Amino acid sequence: MEEINKNKKYRIGSVYYEFSGREVTDTYSEIASIKIIDFISDWSDVNFDKTDAYIYFDDLEKELVPPELTPADRKRFIEYLEKGIEVVNK
Repeated sequence: MEEINKNKKYRIGSVYYEFSGREVTDTYSEIASIKIIDFISDWSDVNFDKTDAYIYFDDLEKELVPPELTPADRKRFIEYLEKGIEVVNK
């Protein structure tokens, strides 16, 4: 684990997170869709821990949920992510 992630509370596999985009099913404008895809891609393709391929975070909703999601998609997205979260530090 990279040094910057040692004190994070949770982790989720970057590949698992990447597939979370399948939970986004509502209709979005082209701009919103691009923002959602970019948000997920930034975490799954760039901001993951390079030593073990996990994404480390402290607050699921503030860090890993795209702000453009509708309430229904937000709920589905969070429910999906919660299944893959592991506690690292309490």
